[in-house]
Amino acid sequence: MHNLKHFMLSILMLLLGIFPSFVSAQDQRHQLPPEKIIVWRHTIDNPSAIIMDTLTRALDITRDEYGDYEIIPSMQMEQGRAVKRLSKEYKGKLDIAYFPTTKEREKHAIPIRIPLLGGLMGYRLCLIKENNQYKFSNINDIQDFIDQGLTIGQHQDWPDSTILRNNGLKVSTTHKYSLLFEQLNKQRFDCFLRGVNEINDEYIQHSDARFAIENSLLIHYPYLTFFFVNEQRPELAERLTIGLTRLQENGTLTRLLDHYYKDRLDKLHLYSRKIIYLNNSLLSEQSLQSMTVIPWL
Repeated sequence: MHNLKHFMLSILMLLLGIFPSFVSAQDQRHQLPPEKIIVWRHTIDNPSAIIMDTLTRALDITRDEYGDYEIIPSMQMEQGRAVKRLSKEYKGKLDIAYFPTTKEREKHAIPIRIPLLGGLMGYRLCLIKENNQYKFSNINDIQDFIDQGLTIGQHQDWPDSTILRNNGLKVSTTHKYSLLFEQLNKQRFDCFLRGVNEINDEYIQHSDARFAIENSLLIHYPYLTFFFVNEQRPELAERLTIGLTRLQENGTLTRLLDHYYKDRLDKLHLYSRKIIYLNNSLLSEQSLQSMTVIPWL
């Protein structure tokens, strides 16, 4: 009997030793300090809150598997520099950024091939100088645009510059986003081509510059915006892929588009505009397959 009691006590002590370690293993991830994630400042400061709304939802919905997180803004930088900072050699400098994808960019960072903004940035309008509408009113196709000798302003780091030139259009570039508004104001070019999701905000922000939103044309080319993750953070890419997939499957991404854009796009009268279609040869086949349809566009 004494031996049996001793044996049972030993088993009990063993179980008591195992059970707490099992519980702590289950909760260990949540006891760790929050995962620090360095996010491109332009992603955080973007005039449209949908980007950060989407990112935080994707991280929140994976909290049980991956734990808490802390978002740290990166230093201020232009898009071209952000692309470079996502490569292996810059570990610890930048973890996540968002921008339009190209075959080349997908070689140097991990693309999360779930389109942000539903491809809205591929639908583009001209921000023009007030009283210059006459330059665009008789344009019906891309050849008319070319024949008129109109110049489009773009950033030198944006894929749009190459896309537009590949389609035969005249492009004027600069190295800084803010300079494009200054140059438009000085009429260094005729059209600053902007996504339908961003042109209203920019028009309002520069209300003292006497700009106008051109009212007759809609230029469209396939154009996908992804989150990109530093090559040294594959586990973060996995987390973001899982989170965005869940948001896509439960309809959250579509509801966010409706919430942020549906009403404001109605004011741009997109259905009454003449559409000029352009090709985009910069997209990889894998990314093209990820394109989604916006029901109300």
